Amino acid sequence: MDKLVPVISQYDLTCEYAESISDKLTKIYASSGASYALKRVTANRNGHFIETLHTAHQKGFSGYVPIFRNKHRQFFTSDGEYWYYIMPWLHNEPEEERDERHKNMFRELAVLHQKTAAAEKLNQDALKVHYDTLSRQWDENKAAYEKYVEECEKKWYLSPFELQAVTYYFETARATDFARKKLDEWYEMMKEKEDARQVIIHGRASIHHFLYDEQGTGFLTNFEQSRYSSPIDDLLLFYHRTFHTYPFADDDCVDWLYTYQQHFPFREEEMLLFTCYLSYPDIIYRNLKKHMNQSSRSVPQLKRNQDLTKSYWTFKNIEYFVMKVTQIEENKKIAAEQSS
Repeated sequence: MDKLVPVISQYDLTCEYAESISDKLTKIYASSGASYALKRVTANRNGHFIETLHTAHQKGFSGYVPIFRNKHRQFFTSDGEYWYYIMPWLHNEPEEERDERHKNMFRELAVLHQKTAAAEKLNQDALKVHYDTLSRQWDENKAAYEKYVEECEKKWYLSPFELQAVTYYFETARATDFARKKLDEWYEMMKEKEDARQVIIHGRASIHHFLYDEQGTGFLTNFEQSRYSSPIDDLLLFYHRTFHTYPFADDDCVDWLYTYQQHFPFREEEMLLFTCYLSYPDIIYRNLKKHMNQSSRSVPQLKRNQDLTKSYWTFKNIEYFVMKVTQIEENKKIAAEQSS
């Protein structure tokens, strides 16, 4: 607490009590009766996120928790080691269920993207390099996995890890082929495009970064990773984190995506790239690479199996979601063709 007094004093606040919420977040109870969130950031912080947030505000986006200036009109205050910024502490006790809270967050993300959308001219040479690099990498990963499975199948006895790897190969290869097909479709479509959409993305979209005030209005917070990028990036990160858990089949996750689409629909090429990136089983390939080489022999067999099993669970969660979305998009195309 003593270390924070000089920081808090820069905001003309008298602190009655400070409660540590996490390593980086402290709740400040001021003598005025108001509460504040004091956020600590490292010296190599993304200091430009304030400017990014200011740009979003200028473009009409207001669904964020404001950041206060100190006495010197600066957004950041240093204690000599770390930097801090301060925001109002929100009540954050909504009465709605999990599904409705997620839908509200996705609506706010869509508004952020819609308000800040801008066209960026495409560099076809850079686009081709990206496509060629990604295609080659995915093909090499699949070939390496296939070779490993062939070597395993020559053995009389397979370790538990090897048996898992062989078992998961067919589904992983099929998902890779699906992702490659989407990538090819996307690239063929992008050859005819002159620009692509860029928006200000939140950068760490999470239900933990969507807070409510006492009136029940929701606001996005923690814009430290915000930047201009493709609108699919916020959703990719959110779903990768959401699906990285035990197996579950949750249609709510599909509803959240289409809640977003109602307010800021993806273009066809964006939806292609979204399903392409999401469906590629990168997490399985990364775990295989980590544990297939000789140096991984020191890792306990149980740990290797657990890592691969968890990556498979994530893969299956994503597969369920992608198949649902793909079917919905195909049905929309059929309906559009029949009505035309």
